[in-house]
Amino acid sequence: MIVLARFVPAVRTFTPSVAGASSMRYRLFVPFNVAGGVLWACGVTLLGYALGNSVKHIDKYLVPVIAVVIIVSLIPVALEIRRARAQGREPAVR
Repeated sequence: MIVLARFVPAVRTFTPSVAGASSMRYRLFVPFNVAGGVLWACGVTLLGYALGNSVKHIDKYLVPVIAVVIIVSLIPVALEIRRARAQGREPAVR
């Protein structure tokens, strides 16, 4: 489970805390955490290499793709601010 947690951003953040709170043995946690880290680092690197080799002129697409990722990640924040203003309260985001 810890290995898979490495691949889910929200879960990755809380995995060490949950493992500690649930009294997971440190000797069990460390190998899984290291395996997840190695798989994540090598997997992302190899996928990036494969994508770079398979798509011609990928550098033309990087800026638009990054812009889309940033915009999509800001949509929930904008919706929450809009919802808070519609309810007549101060937005939680400062």
